[in-house]
Amino acid sequence: MHFLRMTPTWVSPADLRGRPVILGRQGEMSVAVTSEGELILRHPGSRSAMLARLAHWGLSGRSGKLPKVRLALAVGTTFQHRVWQACREIPAGSSLTYGALAQRIGCRSAQAVGQALAANPLAQLIPCHRVAAANGPGGFAWGARRKAAWLKEEANGAAR
Repeated sequence: MHFLRMTPTWVSPADLRGRPVILGRQGEMSVAVTSEGELILRHPGSRSAMLARLAHWGLSGRSGKLPKVRLALAVGTTFQHRVWQACREIPAGSSLTYGALAQRIGCRSAQAVGQALAANPLAQLIPCHRVAAANGPGGFAWGARRKAAWLKEEANGAAR
């Protein structure tokens, strides 16, 4: 199954303690996969950014042959999981404002929603690029050009 079609399992960092993590690249993406084939990080950032995120979760990783990914684990807090799930419900090719997403989940803070989206560990699988500021595209941890490109791909049917 292609990773974009996977439904992530919501977990906390404590759920992963003691699991070996292998680091690698898949195209332009840095990835971290447990030895059991659980994708836990996927982003276009650097290896050092990935190691910092793993350290924040109390994990470490090593380079090696990536195992076949069998499922995706979204590591975060209960609030982050609520935000990420609501984000996954935004149809490909569409977008919502941070405020509208906050309203959907019963949160009074668009800023809190933005912070949860900034912590997204699974680029594109949790499509935070579909969320924009009320007055424009808004921020994006992996760059405004990448956000615009992913939205354009979706509008053209690439991720449906």
